[in-house]
Amino acid sequence: MDSMMHLFNVFKQSLLDDAFVKLTISKPLRKKEGVQNVYVRLFFVDGKEVFQFKYREETDNQFQQLSLELAIVEIERLLMQSFRAATLFTLHEDLLVLISKKKLISYRENAPSFKNKLPEVPQES
Repeated sequence: MDSMMHLFNVFKQSLLDDAFVKLTISKPLRKKEGVQNVYVRLFFVDGKEVFQFKYREETDNQFQQLSLELAIVEIERLLMQSFRAATLFTLHEDLLVLISKKKLISYRENAPSFKNKLPEVPQES
């Protein structure tokens, strides 16, 4: 979807600049059931970039590891079907993505929340 291009352009540029910190997907459409938040972190496994998705539910967490291409597909799917907001944290800026009930996408740029990258300690699945 073209309207998500800004998010993915900033996401890819943050990877090139080594400035990506994490991505948080929040505000589920159905608050009472299922996944409450999704946290995306970057790790290197055997020298390859791997994006770990942590699906946080009320009583349990699920983990999934994806390549960049599959991570982008999953992020778009989550935002268009299950959630209303995402925040891309980079060392340069925080990009807030808001999705209306009519699937209109808006962006807000804020000062960066992080001055340093997070430690690289992947969670066990």
